[in-house]
Amino acid sequence: MNRFAIACAAAAAALTIASCSSSTTQSAGPSSSAAGAASTSAVAVGGSHTVTLDPMPTGTATLTWNAADQTVTAALTMSGFTPNGAHAMHIHPGTCADQTQPPSVPFPDITADATGDVHQTVVSTTKTPDGIPTSSYLNIHLAPTAGMGTGPGATPIACADIPAGSPAHGPVTLKLTAPPKDGKTPAGTATWSYDAATHKLTVDVKATGLPPNSSHAVHIHDGSCVKQGAVAYGLPDLHADATGAGSFTDTVTVSGPPPAHGWYVNLHFGPMSQILMAGNPTVEFAPVLCGDVQG
Repeated sequence: MNRFAIACAAAAAALTIASCSSSTTQSAGPSSSAAGAASTSAVAVGGSHTVTLDPMPTGTATLTWNAADQTVTAALTMSGFTPNGAHAMHIHPGTCADQTQPPSVPFPDITADATGDVHQTVVSTTKTPDGIPTSSYLNIHLAPTAGMGTGPGATPIACADIPAGSPAHGPVTLKLTAPPKDGKTPAGTATWSYDAATHKLTVDVKATGLPPNSSHAVHIHDGSCVKQGAVAYGLPDLHADATGAGSFTDTVTVSGPPPAHGWYVNLHFGPMSQILMAGNPTVEFAPVLCGDVQG
């Protein structure tokens, strides 16, 4: 069992303990302005701090075309994937906002390292005689190719439009982010306050732009959004309402005040009950929102 499997198993235990000793409230429907109000760094709010939870995964892909063999090469530098997870990737006709066409240019699966980073170069498995296709988009899916046909595996998790007028040979550098769904992308905040006398940390999590009526595991981890680490403290699942918005407040006992650096809050694709199988991360472990805590 790898350290992420052990960490996630520990998170389940931590969540059980927290539910017995914490004060938790759940509500649905925070406004989008509330979920996106904080800056990208920690912001003081009275005696508390707030950090933005940004969509994951994120990063860049640089496309080039080889005229000799008529293939497209994609060089990826990305973070925020399931550690050691594999993902299908294709070019599709259309746009990230209008994903109705089947793929035209498939690539081999990409694979994240043990911290959820992808530094990989892959070559398309079909030929493109006219160069890098425009009026198209590059799409990364939740599951590897073998898992695309079951459950949520085909869900797009990172996407970028290929601009019209891009040079046929490249290079074309794309910034991939979470694609919009019904005009919305995930957004959120985590606000926390620490009581030094009791070692109690109160955490208020808000999110919007999630799938309607979905549930999502939430943890405080050691590390950062770009270098993921083990679970430090488990939090309750966040339950989104019919508009894709949800929130909760939870209090956990911690060993000391939040560090200046070294913690992050992660909201996963699925609920705690579905992000592990036989102690190992499933495709639903994938981070959806993440923010680095600055104590």
